[in-house]
Amino acid sequence: MRGYFVYYLKILWAFCVINETIASAIKITKDDAYKKLLSLRSLAFEDCVGSSSLYNVNYLNIENCSRVPCSMARDSTVKVTVLFDDNGNGVSFLKHEVRWVFTYLKSEAAISPDPCDGDHNCILNVNESKSYWANIYVNSTLPVMKGSMLWEAKDENNKNLICFEVPVVITM
Repeated sequence: MRGYFVYYLKILWAFCVINETIASAIKITKDDAYKKLLSLRSLAFEDCVGSSSLYNVNYLNIENCSRVPCSMARDSTVKVTVLFDDNGNGVSFLKHEVRWVFTYLKSEAAISPDPCDGDHNCILNVNESKSYWANIYVNSTLPVMKGSMLWEAKDENNKNLICFEVPVVITM
């Protein structure tokens, strides 16, 4: 009788191990599928060349822009939303450095809120990722031409966490 009990315990243990393995595989597949879906719905962007950024950007949304180059009117404010993996590090602070880059001109952009921290509700937990939003001011003195928006987000120690570049065209 004791032999049957041990035998059934072994079967139960094997069932639990297999069930846990299958559940983990399904969870990974579900997360991967979610990230893939987000990347398909994301606005196209380039990771910064030679970037030392730590986190992968999964999704980028720029208000009123569905394809690049993004048309941005001078003297307007545009909301930018980013979803990224923070690899479980609990990011709670981002200092933005955003520049408009044109052929021979680089100009700092005004961002709000900056820094993005717990006081501004701009960093959110989304599934197992993080999301942040910020408003960028399109200065009225920018040239009416094509260029790009270079966006860097840094931590409290000025370490580059996120870096991407998006083609833009500034309009009247």
